[in-house]
Formats: sequence, structure tokens, C-alpha cells
Amino acid sequence: MKTVLLTEDNDFIRKMYVLKLGKSSDFEVIEAADGASALEALDKKKPDLMLLDIMMPEMSGLEVLEQMQKKGIKVPVIILSNVMSAETRSLAEKYGVKDYIIKSDLTPSQVLEKIQKHLV
Repeated sequence: MKTVLLTEDNDFIRKMYVLKLGKSSDFEVIEAADGASALEALDKKKPDLMLLDIMMPEMSGLEVLEQMQKKGIKVPVIILSNVMSAETRSLAEKYGVKDYIIKSDLTPSQVLEKIQKHLV
């Protein structure tokens, strides 16, 4: 069973994706409501993929990526955000992000399809 770490500070959005991913028997979903919780989760178990929001309080998604690089944590990351400026995208690419999803552009089912594509 593949493990996905979902890091999203918005409770409603996080729960929606947990339900969608949880219905797929292919995934175990680990939830993190902020960057610090995501790093703690990464210390406990290496997921097969991480969905990471950019705009979060206290520690942004870019700061999480920076800490992952410093700690040598190598997990494929898909950015799941409503903010994707050229600067943000460039910084994310520097950290090896695999894909970018604008939340408002795709349905949860389409996000699931992208996740499955990256886990093959």
C-alpha cells in the first residue's frame, strides 16, 4: 500500500482530500496541518509521495522543502496550492518538486489521477 503525506492547513480541504484518497484502497494517508507537523511525520515514516500546500502559517511549503533538503529527506513532492507565482514555481523546482496543482483548477478526482500517475 502506498503512503501519501497530505500537508494542508485548511481543515475542510484537507479532510476532503483525505476522504477522496482514503476511498482508494491504494493509499494510506498521513495528515499534517502545518509544516512542522509535516516534518515530524517525515521523521517517523517516509511516504511514497507528499502533497504540500505552499501558503501555511508559521512554516510555508517552501520552508518545508528547504528543511527536507537540509535533512536529506528525498520524497517526491506535488505542490497543491492556490498560489503559484513564477517565483514560487522557480523556488519549488530548485527543490525538485515533481508537479504543481492549482487547487481551484482540478477536482479531487483529477488530483487523485495525478497522484496515481506519479506513483506508478
